[in-house]
Amino acid sequence: MLLNKFWRSKSGNFALLMGLGLPAILSAVAFAVDVSTVMRAKSNLQNALDAANLGSSHLGDLDISRTDAFDRYFQANIAGHGELANAQATLTVDRGVNFIKTKAVASADVNLNFGFLFGHNRHIAVDASAVESNNQLEVVLVLDNTGSMAGARMTALRTATKSLLDTLEATKSPTRQIRASLVPFVTAVNVNGDEFDPSWIDMDGKSSTNGVNFPVIDGKRPNHMALFKQLKDTGWTEAGWNGTGWKGCVEARPGAYNISDTPPDPDKPDTLFVPYFAPDDPEDAQKPSSSYGNAAKYYNNSYLDDVSDKTKTAKLKGNRLGIDLSSLADPVPPADKDAKEKVAKYVAPTKALITETGSPFTVGPNRACPTPVVPLTDDFDKLRKAASEMTEWNGSGTNVSEGLSWGMRVLSPAAPYTDGAPWKTPGISKIVLLLTDGENVVYGASEQPTKSDYTSYGYLAGGRFGSDDQTAAARNVDGWTKSVCTQLKNQGVQIYTMVLQSDTAANRALYSACASDPSGYYAVNDPAKLPDVFQQIANKFSRLQLTN
Repeated sequence: MLLNKFWRSKSGNFALLMGLGLPAILSAVAFAVDVSTVMRAKSNLQNALDAANLGSSHLGDLDISRTDAFDRYFQANIAGHGELANAQATLTVDRGVNFIKTKAVASADVNLNFGFLFGHNRHIAVDASAVESNNQLEVVLVLDNTGSMAGARMTALRTATKSLLDTLEATKSPTRQIRASLVPFVTAVNVNGDEFDPSWIDMDGKSSTNGVNFPVIDGKRPNHMALFKQLKDTGWTEAGWNGTGWKGCVEARPGAYNISDTPPDPDKPDTLFVPYFAPDDPEDAQKPSSSYGNAAKYYNNSYLDDVSDKTKTAKLKGNRLGIDLSSLADPVPPADKDAKEKVAKYVAPTKALITETGSPFTVGPNRACPTPVVPLTDDFDKLRKAASEMTEWNGSGTNVSEGLSWGMRVLSPAAPYTDGAPWKTPGISKIVLLLTDGENVVYGASEQPTKSDYTSYGYLAGGRFGSDDQTAAARNVDGWTKSVCTQLKNQGVQIYTMVLQSDTAANRALYSACASDPSGYYAVNDPAKLPDVFQQIANKFSRLQLTN
């Protein structure tokens, strides 16, 4: 009976079960704690190794210095991790022509809480590798400074350019040369900055395109630089070589020279660059005053008083510009527009009307001429200063082919700029970053005889664009743009293209083809994102990257 009650009794079952199950529960807890410890230890060891691999990657350092730095970083990063014992790490370096690859391996013993499960400790190992470029860099920024870049776009461009320059400067080392260049463009490019040499310029009016936008007087075309000199010498405006005189923009060269890096040669006048001189437009009473300086249909660059009566003409005979006006001494009928323009384009004004104010709305012979090119340099303070001075310039249109052509001339080892290494030099990467905020366009005065504003190709009516239709001419500029891109890529140049709030079908087709790879085309819809895009591109060719 008692035995029967004993077997039927349920009191103490919990304690019995606990007694039987406790070893299994403790084992499970111990296992979980030790697994967590091992995982944490491995993570900490991996982080320490990655940090040491990155931290020791000082380009140009000797391998022994790199190894010493690696060891210091590794020991500093495992300090405080008591679960890691006997931690050791090794670094191997593989140097190529344009890269340095590093391979790092680390191991450690993990101090476990329940040694009876895994023995007294558990041995773990991790690895890390990285590749860093050690090629020299020549980076040219070809940047749209047209009037549509005003406001948030120009602000973002200045910020993005500074950020990229900071990144490039940070990758320099005693044995890794990093140089950059700035090429602002509108319809033309300004070369009157560092390293400018007058021998590049058609000073004597010998080029076949010098003076073609002016009327012929006494069988002669005027020479642009001579006109600037006469303006400077008259004293009626504060003209100077870098001021209201010639600011520094140049026209495109004639024929195939327009988009080539053929060096300027005084014995071949068409290889020289003609100084940019925007003629005085006739006064236009029809033009709305609100659109002065940037009208699509009307003249935009009237800066000299027009003369249309005998008295004024006679008084201006032997005028301060030295032009003989005796053949125009008779009254000029208002209907005789050609004769009137001859006088308007050559006479000294009765008051100083040339205004080179630095405003995006300018009139005068230097209309819409941007800040100068900064050729290749490792002086990043100079580059940042030049970037901060970029501003937008209204008028004449957008000519990306001119900007890219000068970007190519900056990278070329041949004159006019000679700082570039020879094309395809091993260990040297040449990079072009192009940004524009619109399609190529020939602008202004569409309903006037000139058919356009003055541009780096003169007036549209002059025929140098291959058409006097604005749309057809702009598509010809697209073709020149594509051709310059092809020339650059054939020379091994890496091209990245960006369009800012202008991802049109035409731009997408042109600039994705222009880029070295379609993935190098960036459509940026928010100006605030432009610095991030510049940084992404810079990281592609300048930064160290972990490969695992």
